Amino acid sequence: MPELSVQLPEIDILRQVTEFSVIGTLIVDARHPEQPVVYVNPAFERQTGYAAAEVLGRNCRFLQGQDRDQAGVHALRRAIAAGQVVTVTLRNYRKDGSLFYNEVTVQPVYDAGGTITYLVGYQNDVTAREESYRHAVEAKLASLLERVTDGFFSFDQALTLTYINATAASISGRRPADLIGCNLRETFPEVTGSALVQAVHQAQATGTVQIAESYLAPYGKWIDARIYPAEDGISVFIRDITKEKQVQRTLEDSEERSRRIAAELQRTLDLSMDLIASVDADGRFVTASAACQRLLGYAPDELIGRSFLAFLHPQDRDRTLREGERVLAGRARVPFQNRYLHKNGSVVWMEWTSAVLPGDPLTYCVARDITQRRAAEEDQAHLAAIVQASHDVIIGVTLDGLIRSWNAGAEETYGYSAEEAVGQPISLIVPPAFLAEQTEILRRAGQGQRVRSFESIRCHKDGRHLPVSITASPILDVSGQVVGVSAVAQDISARRAAEAQIQQLNEHLKRQLRQLTGLRMIDQAIASSVDLSVTLGMILDNIQQQLEADAVTVLVLNPHTLTLEYAGTRGFTARLRGPALRLSTGLAGEVALRREALCVPDLRRISLTPSWRKVLTGERLTAYYGAPLMAKGKVVGVIEVLHRTPFEPALPWLEVFDLLASQAAIAVDNAQLLAELEQKNLDLRLAYEETIEGWARALDLRDKETEGHSRRVTEMTVALCQALGVSAEKLVDVRRGALLHDIGKMAIPDAVLLKPGGLTEDEWAQMKKHPEYAVHLLSPIRFLRPALDIPQYHHEQWDGRGYPNGLQGTAIPLTARAFAVVDVYDALTSDRPYRTAWSRDAAMAYNQAAAGTHFDPQVVQVFVDLMRRGPPYGEEEP
Repeated sequence: MPELSVQLPEIDILRQVTEFSVIGTLIVDARHPEQPVVYVNPAFERQTGYAAAEVLGRNCRFLQGQDRDQAGVHALRRAIAAGQVVTVTLRNYRKDGSLFYNEVTVQPVYDAGGTITYLVGYQNDVTAREESYRHAVEAKLASLLERVTDGFFSFDQALTLTYINATAASISGRRPADLIGCNLRETFPEVTGSALVQAVHQAQATGTVQIAESYLAPYGKWIDARIYPAEDGISVFIRDITKEKQVQRTLEDSEERSRRIAAELQRTLDLSMDLIASVDADGRFVTASAACQRLLGYAPDELIGRSFLAFLHPQDRDRTLREGERVLAGRARVPFQNRYLHKNGSVVWMEWTSAVLPGDPLTYCVARDITQRRAAEEDQAHLAAIVQASHDVIIGVTLDGLIRSWNAGAEETYGYSAEEAVGQPISLIVPPAFLAEQTEILRRAGQGQRVRSFESIRCHKDGRHLPVSITASPILDVSGQVVGVSAVAQDISARRAAEAQIQQLNEHLKRQLRQLTGLRMIDQAIASSVDLSVTLGMILDNIQQQLEADAVTVLVLNPHTLTLEYAGTRGFTARLRGPALRLSTGLAGEVALRREALCVPDLRRISLTPSWRKVLTGERLTAYYGAPLMAKGKVVGVIEVLHRTPFEPALPWLEVFDLLASQAAIAVDNAQLLAELEQKNLDLRLAYEETIEGWARALDLRDKETEGHSRRVTEMTVALCQALGVSAEKLVDVRRGALLHDIGKMAIPDAVLLKPGGLTEDEWAQMKKHPEYAVHLLSPIRFLRPALDIPQYHHEQWDGRGYPNGLQGTAIPLTARAFAVVDVYDALTSDRPYRTAWSRDAAMAYNQAAAGTHFDPQVVQVFVDLMRRGPPYGEEEP
């Protein structure tokens, strides 16, 4: 189809037509190797149950599920490859898993250069049509079985009836519909011990065909049965031989009563299943047995005296008269078949045997109803036509290996006509290497075994060897004896080719999966900021494995010295040693300096430094490819790939290499940024800590009596909290809170804070507000908010008599409880103008005495244990 050239309004009209069309429409991108779907209309969504978003980007083969080996699929692929329009019917599956038959027409779209760019598919749901056809075929087969004169029924392995025709069902006086699905033992317990049921069990147990005659007493009938075991159950053909038994018994009785043979003759004739009659020279019935009532619906009295022409089918009149003339002349055809009209108007096929006795004016005739037999013969002809029309190979072979039958499928597959093949040994199509296999098949089939499907090789007339799938079954005569083998074969060349293509596709997908997995692992390593050498090692491993490199190096540019330093290698037997490379030195320096890739197919033809030449010679490396690692427009390093054989990079190779090189550049750049960021964070934290310590020194300088107090209580509080199990992360806030515990005193006037004598009640009230002032001062500073527990609560007491909130027990933060113990201890062991410092033991005794009132007892005990270890937590006693 030429490329469409339409105006935008026309495109909108086409889009609207497609959107409102009841025909499912899809467009496939033929330029992409996977041929993804790029558009589906609403009708397609309704047909398949998939929303457009679930289909776009996928190959539409997923609609076939596991049912990929369809003739329509192969025809579709051939037409697409040839650029032809094609219409096929496919078995597709909706989103809910239900099957629907899809009649799809695919038309290629070409660009101006004649290249197929898109495939447009129009699909219709023809499930109803296909199901109707299938049901018609099933109905025809069922009709054929119903018209067979013999009874037929089948069981599954549990002896549950899966099918029974009317003839078989009539023996028990029931309808087929009443029996299908019933179990043999449960439904017919009265015949469990019969020879028929025993033969069924024997066939099931041995897997061999069984033949049995059985008298079914509850129904008063004799049955001749042939039981055929199969993988999925048992099939049984039965024939009602009750009348034959009755005839046999009648004949036996007749012999025993030979004295009354004349009197019993007519009675015997009347009991015959066949019509026995005599006709005069004018064609009128002289005598007729009672069988005429059953065969034609007329009583003997209604026939006698009337011409047989009155009952004959009009179309058979002339040839029947000619046959009568041959009978009278002694040249009769034996037997002769013609049609009679039943009394109810139906047509009855009759088979006649006639004789004329010398000197007797009458013609004696015996006729039997062959209507059902004729129907069965027609059914067999239909089955033969089906076999002949099949595209599968269906051939018959004698037990000694001669071809007896050859259908059109065999002609199409092997190239020999039936005339060329029939009568020839099977070796005509069996290669010599497979003759032993064929002999074994004939042997097993000759023993009555069915050979399950297996794959083999057969010869075409033109000498080609064809892969085929073969199933072989024994052919039995009426007595159940194996007389040959039926072989059904299919040419699986297309399937083998498809399997090979799928295998290649799987290998391609596995390679892509390995690439994606490697890239994903590298991404995760980069994102998690692991050691740069680990990330680069992963990249080097992927380059070596995915690109089949013999050796790989990665060099990182030092921006300060402008030199390239080895950050990782793979594939070298010895570790690369030596100083960093200047940008003007070596292949890697040239790549970094020129900021572009360099490919050297043969390193022996270029000038190299002696040390590098020695390494390459020792490693037998002869081909080189190097590329700069670029990040944000700047060179951050170089990756080198080396091979021991001549090498020219192809486009797929370069695509994978560029991806991995980009990942390496990102990793190096991220590592450099992370190092810079960590240094800046460290500098910032040091600035924070120095600022806090400056505030603490300022407080100590304001109150000369407590100079050095903040530093000492901070160190002891951190040590005590660590012993109490406070996490390392929280200890940072403990240190800051301890340093700033009296920051609120900056809001207390000097007259109050530095007053030498005792404080008045108002002054104490003002002094007790310094924790509140600390909160007001520090809470606006976000990084100090976690450190507020000590400045705010260090004057709270265990028994609830502290300030500012009167908290009690564990309601007081643990860090504040720990600081209170240290703060009092340091105050008691420090000199004051109004007293000298207490000893360590006296101060610890005071804290222990205040445990349970002022202090948390558990914290006091931990503190005492800690102080007994000696410095560096407190000063030595003088």
